[in-house]
Amino acid sequence: MFKNALYYQEEKESYKAKVLSCLVLEGKEKATWEKRVGKSFPALFLLRLSEEPFYPEGGGQAPDKGTIDGAELLFAENMEDEYIVHLLEKGIPEGTEVLLKVDYAYRRRQSENHSGEHIFAGLISSRFGYSNVGFHMELLGDNPHVTVDFDGELSEEELSDLESAVNAVIRKNLPIEEKYLEEQNIEKQKIEEQNNDEQDIEKESKGEELGKGRAVFTKKQEDKPEFRQKKALSGAIRVVSIPGVDSCACCGTHVKRTGEIGLFKLLSFERHRGGTRVFLLSGELAFLDTQKKEKLLFKVSRKLSTDYQSLSERVDKLKEQTEEERGRRIALSLQAVELLGNTYKKERYRHIQEKAVLSGKPLLGEGLEYYGNKNLAVFHFPDFEMILLNKACESLKSYVDTDFFCFSRRGEREWQFAGAGQAGFLERFKKWKEEGRFSGGGKEEMLQGRFRGSREELKDWIDSAR
Repeated sequence: MFKNALYYQEEKESYKAKVLSCLVLEGKEKATWEKRVGKSFPALFLLRLSEEPFYPEGGGQAPDKGTIDGAELLFAENMEDEYIVHLLEKGIPEGTEVLLKVDYAYRRRQSENHSGEHIFAGLISSRFGYSNVGFHMELLGDNPHVTVDFDGELSEEELSDLESAVNAVIRKNLPIEEKYLEEQNIEKQKIEEQNNDEQDIEKESKGEELGKGRAVFTKKQEDKPEFRQKKALSGAIRVVSIPGVDSCACCGTHVKRTGEIGLFKLLSFERHRGGTRVFLLSGELAFLDTQKKEKLLFKVSRKLSTDYQSLSERVDKLKEQTEEERGRRIALSLQAVELLGNTYKKERYRHIQEKAVLSGKPLLGEGLEYYGNKNLAVFHFPDFEMILLNKACESLKSYVDTDFFCFSRRGEREWQFAGAGQAGFLERFKKWKEEGRFSGGGKEEMLQGRFRGSREELKDWIDSAR
């Protein structure tokens, strides 16, 4: 974190600078940077510049985006609070004057979301005493979001109230201020607080009024503010404050006033390590997310021929109808399974009497079929999901006196199955798994899993299975 850094003070999109150094990355060092970026490059270079307008990664905030001499800035990192390095896939000779362009629209989105998170975390701290123990912004891609972890549980109702409270702070258009604290001032504050505590203990033992004679905290005592922090800090500390709402040690970028955020929106939440993980968005991205969801809801309401207010009730009725239809489908499917089982049993008996090989259709069509040999039978149910395969398998036990599988295709080279068999079936299945095509498992009386291979490969396996 740099005092008075350009990315804190200015909102320019273009700068001129000189290249102070250009280091080519090779071997493990290059691989380390590629892992951070998540992509491989023919060549990579680290540049130091005479001007440093790009925000470097830190405090849960990703680095700025932009270009240097027309080349995409891949990453920017703060090196021990001394200088910033800039990652490019092209080298630029030392001493060259270059044009720097900051993607200010991206910076703006980061600032809006960082400021919105500060208001949210500040209100949670003051109302519930919970601390922010994790923070990350992911603002690119199809699912932009901010993730914040708190060390206490929050209910849906409490979060809804907090969402309203954050938007109320936004509408007040309060200033978002920054100030720097030197390490010695912080130590002085700690000593004074300790002395005051000791004085209170002594006065309490004497029955005296607590706080008498103590200096009262006022706005003028700006060397002694209270602020949130996530970890131990040293050196110059930047504190970002919103009057009456929050004060927090932070190295990120922020908007100047809360009104610039525009909108704060909670996306979802979940229990996480004894606390609460919250997903949220602020500013332009919150508006775009809300707009996208509203368009989807209106589209669905039109398709269902109902108004927006009645959509939930209409969906509930459709769900009931779907469950009824699913029940009828399962009943009809199991009737078909019974017919197939009867057909198999009759043909199996006929082939035993004639000492012939079991035939059936070799899984070539799209209907319910069976195929196999005297040791193994395979039943084909083209569109059965796993729950139906299990039911079919249970039903067929009364018709089949050998090992058997109920298969359903999942792709050109993948099948799902449920199976049952005679004594030792599970051990035989384990041996088949060793051949490499099967996965899955279960109990002696019922197992399920996947088979990898084409229809022809499945047929060949059935013919050779013993």
